[in-house]
Amino acid sequence: MTSRVGERWWLAVALVLLVAGCSNIANLSIPTPPPGSPGVVGATSTTAVSDLTGAALPTVASTPPTSVVLTPGTSTLSGIVIGPSGTVGGATVFIERLVNASVGSKMVTTAADGTWKLANIVGGTYRVRAWQAPDLDLITPQILLLPVGAAMSVNLTLMSYSGESATATVSPSPPVVGEVAILTVQVLQETVGPDGVVRGSPLAGANVEVVAAGNVVLAGTNPGTTDSSGAMSLDLGCSSIGPVGLSALVNGLTSFPLTVADCSEGIPTVTTPTSVPSSSVP
Repeated sequence: MTSRVGERWWLAVALVLLVAGCSNIANLSIPTPPPGSPGVVGATSTTAVSDLTGAALPTVASTPPTSVVLTPGTSTLSGIVIGPSGTVGGATVFIERLVNASVGSKMVTTAADGTWKLANIVGGTYRVRAWQAPDLDLITPQILLLPVGAAMSVNLTLMSYSGESATATVSPSPPVVGEVAILTVQVLQETVGPDGVVRGSPLAGANVEVVAAGNVVLAGTNPGTTDSSGAMSLDLGCSSIGPVGLSALVNGLTSFPLTVADCSEGIPTVTTPTSVPSSSVP
């Protein structure tokens, strides 16, 4: 019983001191903790700091581009190159070995009889094509899987790209029945470059005769001569809707079909009345 009374007395004293401290908090004097105490700004840490000055960073190894090799190996690729007039001597055969996104390549030249050979190569996936500048090319290469230790024959057929080509555009497109459109015909001279790429360059001074059939009427100088851009123009009219039948005869030798949009009736014009007549009421 006495201990409980004592506990209550000390609790009452503590509450009095707390109230008194709150009322005189501005006059309280908080002792300064000694230097080095935890949580004090500017305190000296007892933990040693590592000196990283001059420390060498580890080198990160980079991955160089994958080099695809074709030799040495135990496989062989060979074949013959054929053109429109027979075997092609002096043609370039381009052989590529494909490994994921990387490519390794070699070129060989055909012998006088059109034959070629690449021996002592590794097996794998290969892409092969051939050309002979300035007029023979194989624009679609052959893809093949060459087994290790195998000998495979690949014959390549070249096509001629030495002649002209003609294309046409019409404005407006599609041409409208009863309205005049402008037909432009462009003539290109095709050549095969040393890199095996077929390119077309404008053919100036070419004689072009445009032939129309069916529902098309032409007006202008026809036959005409192409300008420096390889183009000539004519007026075109449609008499009815439907496909346009056109062709171009270039230099009196080769006829090329010309493809443009069909003749159309166009968009009908809708007339909106300016005023609505009032109905008469009897």
